[in-house]
Amino acid sequence: GGGGGASVEAEKAALEAAGKYYKQGDGPQLEELEDAWVGYFLWAETEKGREMKCNFVGRDGYFETARVAIEMALTLAYDYDKLAFKGGVLTPTVSGQEQLVQRLIASGIKFKMGDWFPPSELNPPPF
Repeated sequence: GGGGGASVEAEKAALEAAGKYYKQGDGPQLEELEDAWVGYFLWAETEKGREMKCNFVGRDGYFETARVAIEMALTLAYDYDKLAFKGGVLTPTVSGQEQLVQRLIASGIKFKMGDWFPPSELNPPPF
């Protein structure tokens, strides 16, 4: 045993018993995801001690994966001339840079640089 949590088998059995274990291609109804959210909290420090905080909060992980894919496609289609890198094997963040972030914010994701969101804002953004 590792961290003391339920085994994969026990977790699967509990989800199946609750009717919440989904097969590939299935998933919960949108109404069940109304209060689901994901947050990313990034902190970096340079060798000279300069710190930077960045965090963003979005809906559930599946929704946000789709959001990033769509906004990255729009960034490539409409902001290609503004991108620093025109090709290669890059992550969306490296490739899309500021143009992608602006699109994500405009599409509804919560984004904050320099400080953390207060607890009152740690909830899903509206659809």
